[in-house]
Amino acid sequence: MHDPTHERWHWIAGAALLWVPLMSCKGTDEPSTDGDGSSSSGADTTGTTVVADESSSSGPGATGGLDESSSGEPPPPTEVRIGGTIEDYFAMGPIVGAEISVLGLPELSTVSDDEGLWEFPDLPVQAFDRFVVAETDTYWGAVVPFQTELMDVDDFELSQVSLDVIDIQITALQLQEPTVMVEDDTAVFLVALNNNQATGAVVEIDPPPAPNTFYAPDPTGSPILNVNEIQWMIYPVAVFFNLPPGPEGTYEITVTHPERECTVDDPQPPTFGRHINLIRVDCPPPA
Repeated sequence: MHDPTHERWHWIAGAALLWVPLMSCKGTDEPSTDGDGSSSSGADTTGTTVVADESSSSGPGATGGLDESSSGEPPPPTEVRIGGTIEDYFAMGPIVGAEISVLGLPELSTVSDDEGLWEFPDLPVQAFDRFVVAETDTYWGAVVPFQTELMDVDDFELSQVSLDVIDIQITALQLQEPTVMVEDDTAVFLVALNNNQATGAVVEIDPPPAPNTFYAPDPTGSPILNVNEIQWMIYPVAVFFNLPPGPEGTYEITVTHPERECTVDDPQPPTFGRHINLIRVDCPPPA
């Protein structure tokens, strides 16, 4: 049986990654092969899971009770609900009192409850935006893109990385370059492949990052400074840190693959000090 607690502890002990905890750990759409030759699903690096609750009939996103159109069909909703949980990735416990807002709608904000639950009941449909989780004395903040559709979402997952965990991982990188540090009030890009078998993807940032401010794990999971090729199938990511904050368009992220076409979900994101931007990338298999 898969033991996520053991997997996460092994990850910390091995100092494999720095800011990967923004991702959730649900299966991808591409199987990987275990050592015994059996097939299993890989780790999901989408960061959040957007699954519409088709049985839901309440809330502003539901169509029940609305006036029917002349064709007999109810009109489409104009607002939907997105809710979920926020938790400490390694401790796997809820974060109470996390301040969450919608970047494009600053009047919308909420605070997670005693179980880490949060909800936005009135988001516009078919809109792209970003959730922003505020930083605290214990956690870095997070910037997570989302796309609303025509149905409510009840299990959108957010998480935060504690400063203690970041310090542990920085110590691992300093074994390669003792001067590596995370500068205060800078931003981080966590570029994560949705497809765990699309290893070999190369991430480019414009303007280019300075030396010793980016890395990607090698095929064994060890972080290697100044590498921007995603090689590790378990958590296929590349990380860029010490980025000066700037508005949308300050940076442009592109991802190329020798055999696949890759699409970046948030290629020109805004950045904020002490916040980690989750950048999801879709590199599906060739048709």
